[in-house]
Order: sequence, then structure tokens, then C-alpha cells
Amino acid sequence: CVTWDHLCDLSYNCLFGEDEGETCKEPPMYRFTTCGAKGPYGPTQSQCDTEYKYKTVAVKVPGEGPLQGIQIWTIPETEVYSISAYGASGGVGAKNTEQSQGAYIKEKFNLTAGEKLYILVGQEGESACSKGTRLIAPYCEGKVPDDVDEKRFSEVAGGGGGGGGASYIFKVNEATGEYIPLIVAGGGGGKAYRQSADPFFPHGIVKPQGKGTNGLTGFAGGGGGWNDTTKQLQGGRSLVEGGHGGMACSEAITSLGWSTAGGFGGGGGACTAGGGGGGYTGGDAYNTNNLEADGFGGSSYMSQDVLYQVYLPGIGDGEVLIEVSMHCDECEYECYDLDPKNKKYKCACPPGEELGEDGRSCLREFHVIYLFTITADHHKMKARQVYIFVILPSVSFLSPKLSCISDISVLAAVISSIVLFALIMAILAVVFVYRRKQKQLKEARQEIQSPEYQLSKLRNHTIITDYNPNYTFGGSQVTLNDLHEIPRDKLSLLRPLGQGAFGEVYEGMLKSMPGEKPHLPVAVKTLPELCSEQDEMDFLMEALIISKFDHPNIVRCIGVCFKQSPRFLILELMSGGNLKNFVREHRPKTGHPSKLTMMDLLELAKDVARGCHYLEENHFIHRDIACRNILLTTKTGADRMAKIGDFGMARDIYRSNYYRKGGRAMLPVKWMPPEAFLDGVFTTKTDVWSFGVLLWEVMSLGYMPYPGKSNQEVMQFVTEGGRMDPPRNCPGPVYRIMTQCWQQNPEDRPCFSTVLERLGYCTQDPDVINTSLPVCDLVPEEENHTIVRPDNHQNLTPLQVHRPLTDPAETAEAQTTAAP
Repeated sequence: CVTWDHLCDLSYNCLFGEDEGETCKEPPMYRFTTCGAKGPYGPTQSQCDTEYKYKTVAVKVPGEGPLQGIQIWTIPETEVYSISAYGASGGVGAKNTEQSQGAYIKEKFNLTAGEKLYILVGQEGESACSKGTRLIAPYCEGKVPDDVDEKRFSEVAGGGGGGGGASYIFKVNEATGEYIPLIVAGGGGGKAYRQSADPFFPHGIVKPQGKGTNGLTGFAGGGGGWNDTTKQLQGGRSLVEGGHGGMACSEAITSLGWSTAGGFGGGGGACTAGGGGGGYTGGDAYNTNNLEADGFGGSSYMSQDVLYQVYLPGIGDGEVLIEVSMHCDECEYECYDLDPKNKKYKCACPPGEELGEDGRSCLREFHVIYLFTITADHHKMKARQVYIFVILPSVSFLSPKLSCISDISVLAAVISSIVLFALIMAILAVVFVYRRKQKQLKEARQEIQSPEYQLSKLRNHTIITDYNPNYTFGGSQVTLNDLHEIPRDKLSLLRPLGQGAFGEVYEGMLKSMPGEKPHLPVAVKTLPELCSEQDEMDFLMEALIISKFDHPNIVRCIGVCFKQSPRFLILELMSGGNLKNFVREHRPKTGHPSKLTMMDLLELAKDVARGCHYLEENHFIHRDIACRNILLTTKTGADRMAKIGDFGMARDIYRSNYYRKGGRAMLPVKWMPPEAFLDGVFTTKTDVWSFGVLLWEVMSLGYMPYPGKSNQEVMQFVTEGGRMDPPRNCPGPVYRIMTQCWQQNPEDRPCFSTVLERLGYCTQDPDVINTSLPVCDLVPEEENHTIVRPDNHQNLTPLQVHRPLTDPAETAEAQTTAAP
């Protein structure tokens, strides 16, 4: 799925606020990324071809030699270019998850058409728990107490994060082969196994740029620099050596299988201590294998005075932006063309700053200026450089260019620096105490929210009584009293089924309720006690929505327990699981025919169509009709029935900001018509299109729609009039129903009563119902399998997921009302 942000790419200058009536003319911008590459080695030509397929960027990526993984870009026209470079973050430790950040540098250059720029985009250092073995699982899950760490790590090693790679932009002298630096943005240092009470500065730094050497290597690797060599495997390579990230220390690999490398761009490999960040001068790593020794960030390089030093939280991988710059020296930061003929332009400021009243200067809350370095012997570290920064409040006479500091008297600057430094130390002490308390609160919350703790507490009836708040739903005031409240003592929780959108979902037993069976199996969705107001509102909204429906093909809401916390939503238990997994499990294979027939598939599709017809008659738009959201009463027998069972997307429609351009809602693009993902328009005809895709899923026995295509490719394919081919052995009349549901004009799509009628004709056609199901011996690589909790999960180690699910619809929420 994609977010609305990907569907609406606003021009950069308009984000900084154009006056009404002014037309923004955005200069060309070229964005260079890691092309999806991860770890110590850079991207390939194939990866970058895929990354830039629909963009204006075209690069060449050597596959071998010292330039392997470096992107070579040819300047398209002679202009003044503004180049921004972001260093990559360092990886986090097993118990030290606050990420370091890379430096951000921006400068302007006169570049000539035909010149070649060599661009190495720094890659994020690997994190300690991003991969590994069963041996490291207790450390990553916090099951090893702090007082045990010292003893264990005297025998084993590992658990730190790799250093982040620097981003390098340079030229190559064709005659001598010499590398000529333009910009280097330092990468962040890798974090140690656990957090230090007195952490050093782990971020990529702007100054001093240093001598271009590699960082010091101890047990963990130092970051690679500009022009240096190293023989130690954990040390990050300098740019002239290829800029590869360092490997994890041998002790970590051999003792626990902890293999945490530095990022491409010279990031140092990790040990128990963190690796140094890559840079013009690489960041140091500690000599000792200290549990709390973060790696230092790499330094940056500027061919001119620094304009800005900015740290962006959670920056991740590095990035390089190159855009044509206007010739306007009056502007402090940047300008944009409004009227090129009359040379009219407008000044702009970077994110987080505002344009001053003079229309040229930028106002910021604080400004970070590097002053000087000192050396120290910290934790037996040799020749340790400590970087001292002073934060000066923004006033009109402080320009971000360092040259303007000369206007302030030296004496006043020194005195102000000492006073501010003392003030900063006091603030840091307060922040340290605050963070320590926050950490204790976080640990308490994690314990309270664990499924085992919640189930134990619920069984012992140690619950909290809460007030009954009012909410607004559908334009009218409603309260919890409008829902069918079930006494909590009538409900027993038996076992966890999985994780839902709000909290754990349990199988339960409802006893002695009027109008129900004496012992009714149910599914219980829970809302944790410690939750946000928005989560509470969403949970109530889902309960209100699903309780409004009364149809045999929609999962029934039996009641709620809302008068006390934690709150429960009680639904009928659908023991057959979801429709997608059901048809996949019943795929016929060579020598093993399926128990399903074409008639079975058509009856399931008719069940879904009946539920959709009911929603259509009640003017309700579901917006996420897909096999993963359809649940079965049972897997076998005549009682098998399909029901619509997930209203998460429908719930979001009641948020006032859902249709806002640039929102963060996640959209199931492969099930959506063009008017939905392009313009945000949802009608009952949206559900008709989605039903056509669901019918394709059923007839293909659970294959992913649009095989081999990404979300972006699907959007372009559908918008241009493309449609999926029929699945193998799909009868012609059934495929015609699909294509009718996929009409470009919403008004040309049938209503669900017509869809039901045509499915009825199919069930009466002998040629259709006698069609055999296709034999499926192989599962396509692009299909992702939903991970569900096994029955004996208490005795198993956690699942290791090496590839993230690209489709949020594959989450456990689609399973939560069904037993595994």
C-alpha cells in the first residue's frame, strides 16, 4: 500500500508558502537514493534502474573496482546547482534503540554540462536485532537483566549497531584519476549494546572536517574516511578503497552469531560497542569492548563556509538532492523564480525556519555553531577528540554563515559561550533525569500491555472502573449506553488468537446470555488500558459500525464490555479463518486433487456479494473488500458460510481529516479503482470494483492480484486502461463479471443485485460448474504468506521475519476473529 503523500507530490517552493496569485516555477530537482540497497555494499545497476524508472534521474553504476556501487551522473546543463547531502544513521543496539543521525550539508556549485558527478549515497548501519539467530533472541527481547550483562559479556560479544555510511559527492580528474571532493555528509555512529548514562556525541558532524583519515578501530570498527587504508575487517573502508562498510567483530560472530555490519559509505562494523560513522574523517570506535560505548559520528567536508548544520531525527539511509539554483545573493538560504523575464524571485527558508520581515533572512529558534575541540582519555581511549558546540539564540544579526560571527566581538562571544555552556549543562542534567523516568515508565507500560499479564489480570478480575464518555458519530451524539453491554462476569477468556490493530485478540466463552447458546464461543478484541484518545475513539467507532449491521453474511457483533477498562468488543468466532488462506490451502496439486469444486468457489463469492448488497442498500461503503477480510464459519461441511469481517477502512471514514490531501492513510491500491487512489473518491461503485478483484483472487485460488507489479506500477497500469488477464481455468462468464466490475467509468459498473443475478446464472451453467480447478504446484515468489500464531506458541522461539510484508492487508488483523 502507499500513502496519500506518494499520490500528491507538492513542489518544494510551494511548501514554504507562496502568496496567493503567485505562480511557482519549480527548478529541476534530482533525487539520488540508495536504490533500495542495504548493509555494507552499494547498489547495482539493476537496482538503480528500477529505482529511477519513472524519474528524471539516470545513472551508471560500476559493478566492480573501487567505484563499485557509486552512482555516476552526467550534468544535463551548465548552471548553478544547489547540492544537499544527508549522511546515514548508525544502527541501534539491542538495548539502545535511540538512533543517531547523519549530518546535513547544503552548498552551491557552478557545474558545466557534460561533467560527471560521482555520488555515493550513505546506507544506514545495520541494527543489532535486525537479523540473527535464536541465541540472540533473549537479548533482543529484553529477557537478559542488566545485572547479568556484565558477567555474560565478559565471555561473549555483540549487540552493538553498525556505523552509518557517509554520503560523498566528488569529481574525478580524468588525467590523474585523483578524487576531488565537493561535499561529504558524515554518517552517524552505531549505538552500543545498551544506553550510557553519560553518552558522547554520536551524530555525524559538520566541523572539524579533519585530515581525511579513517577512524580509530578497537573491538568495533572505526568509520572510513576520504583517503586512508585499513587491514582490519571491522573497520569501514575509505572512499578510495571503495567505501564498503566494515564487518562485525569476529568475537560477536563466533560467540552468538551476531553479524552487524556498517553501512555502505564507510560505516564501521559493530561489536558490543557501536561502530564509527563514515565521513571525510571517519568516526572513532572504542578500544575496549564497552557495553555502553557508542561509536562516534564521521565528519563532513565543505569546499566553502558551512551554511547550516541540521540533524533530522530518524533519517535512516542517506540521500542526495541536486537542483538548479537561482542567482540571488540577497537571499540568506534559497530563492525561487516567479517571473524569469522580469527577474522576479522570492526567498525561501529550510524546514523549521520562517522568512523574516525583510523577505531575505531566515529566523530560527536556535543555531548550532562549532567552536573548538579538546582531547581526552575516556574509557582508556587514546587521543579521543571531544567536540564542543554552542547553541546561540536566533537574533536578527546572527546569519547562518560563519563569516558573520566576525561582526561580534571576540570577548563577548567567549563570555556568552561560557554562560550558555553552563546553562546547557544544567538543562542536560534535567533532561537526563527526565529520560531516566521515561524509560522506567516505558518498561512498566510494556509489562502491563503484555498478553500474558493482561490475560492473568483479566482472569483475576483486577480491572479498573471508568466513566462513560460521550462521542460524536455520524453527526449525532452517542454514548456507550447505545451498545449492547455484556456483564463481564459472563465472559471467560481462554487463549490468545493474535495481535489486532489495537491490542491482543482472545478466544473466549460467553455463558448464560438470553437469546444465545448456553456456552457460546466468541472472539474478544481488547483495547489496552494505556492507549491514546484516538485509539479509544477508533475502537468505539468500529464497535458502533459493526453493531449496526444485521445480516447473515456480515460478522455479528454480540456485544461489548465498555463500562470498565480494559474494554472488550465481542464478536462471533469464525473458526474457518479468512477466505484467502482457505482457497490457498485447497489448491489442487499433482496427485492431490482439491476437495473444492467450481460450485464451492461460486457459492463463496455469492455469500460475499450478498453481504455487499446489504451494505449497498444501506448506503454504506466498506472500501476494503478483499479475500483477507472475508471470514468463514467453518472450513468443511454444509454450514460453511463466508462473512465480511473487517471494517477498519470503513471506520477511518469518520475521521475528519481522512480525505485531506497529504494524509497518512494506508491504501489497498491493488483493490482500488482509479478515482479512489487518484482523487480520494469513494462510492458504492468502489466496492463493486474491489469485489471484481476479490472474485479474481477466488478464481486464482489466492494469488496476489497484478502478479509481479508494485503498487506504483499497478496505479499506472490501471489508469492507462490495463486490466488483469483471467486466472487459469477461469470460466468465461465469471471473467466477464470481473471485467464489468472494472469499468473505468463508475456509473458503468453494475450494482450488487446485478452481480448476484449474474453469479446465479453461472451456478446454473453446466459448462461453468464442471470446470476443473487449476493445478498449482508452485507458489509465485511475489506472494507473501500471512504469519499466524501457532497453537504451541508458548514453547517456541519467536519467528524470524527476513522480508517485511509489503501489503498491510496481510497483517494479523485480518485473522483476529478466527481461531488459528
